[in-house]
Amino acid sequence: MVWVVNFGEFDVVVKVGKDADPKFTRAMYVLLPFASAFARRGGDVEPILRRNRIPPDALSDPTMLVEANACYGAMEDMANEVGDRCFGASIAIDVANSGSPAIRDAAAHARIFGDFLSRLVVEIARKMNNVRYRVDVSSEAASFEIRRTVAPRGATTQVDAVGVAFYVTVFKRGLGDVFDPARIAVIAPTIDGVPEGFLPKQSLMKSRINGLRISFPPEWLWSPFSLDWRIDNAERGDLGGEDSDALLVHFRSMIEDSIDEPDLSLHRFADLVGLHPRRVQRILSANGTSFRQLKEDVRRGRALELLSTTIAPMSEIASQVGFCDVTAFDRAFKKWTGRTPGHFRPSPPFERDS
Repeated sequence: MVWVVNFGEFDVVVKVGKDADPKFTRAMYVLLPFASAFARRGGDVEPILRRNRIPPDALSDPTMLVEANACYGAMEDMANEVGDRCFGASIAIDVANSGSPAIRDAAAHARIFGDFLSRLVVEIARKMNNVRYRVDVSSEAASFEIRRTVAPRGATTQVDAVGVAFYVTVFKRGLGDVFDPARIAVIAPTIDGVPEGFLPKQSLMKSRINGLRISFPPEWLWSPFSLDWRIDNAERGDLGGEDSDALLVHFRSMIEDSIDEPDLSLHRFADLVGLHPRRVQRILSANGTSFRQLKEDVRRGRALELLSTTIAPMSEIASQVGFCDVTAFDRAFKKWTGRTPGHFRPSPPFERDS
């Protein structure tokens, strides 16, 4: 199925379904961790998506496919805006350690490394068709290879670094003491985005390969392999399950950082975290709350703290917790506590002593 989505000043071709052209990929799996990390560092996701002609819904719909080159471009733009060449690699390492639903089955059911790799190739093929995975084995060496099905139009620093950091971290975590970084060879078009010291220099090589190849001793294939990821069975992208405590903590932190905005709406908040509003609602619902309730909790906590620990005027406190005037703040505070802010605030020491 092909959709043509009108996105502001231009049309975006979006292909949905497994039979789409191999130059398309599922943006949710590729970009969602990037968008979330970018927003946490103060970035505005929407202009990046617009610049690369990616509809916002692509970050919340696991069936929606967009051009792989558009995703690569968005990744590069985010890393450039935050000024961090290792931006993608750091995200990939975090995802590899916490768990990726994109390869959930391979991680959960494999018992040895070779079993994991074979399951991985099959599972990825069911979800993404812009890459081709392959495992080769000989008596001298084994290799795990990823080949892109389309030639990149621009820089690949971030996508290459993501591949290297993610898979090397997964292999290291799953193999445990068997893993020896000096016994692998990693080949990619560029290694500029790989953190210094992540692997020995002799283990990293550049080549014209359109993808990634990791070679390792063949005897590792029979080694026990366990990732022990705690992820659920839903198709939810690489931030983890929607009932994740980490997600709720992140949302609360983002609201706390923006609570002084009087018009902090769900749509505005969704822009800040780089997700579709419907996905934000689903995540909060899975955690037994709502955007309105979470915002009220943060407002109440901030107001109580300011009233208890500062002598700031009521008008200033009202502004700091997102109210346009003192009257609205008084009304909300009485609803929260049964008292007005003036009755709640402790008397100054000189008043108590008199």
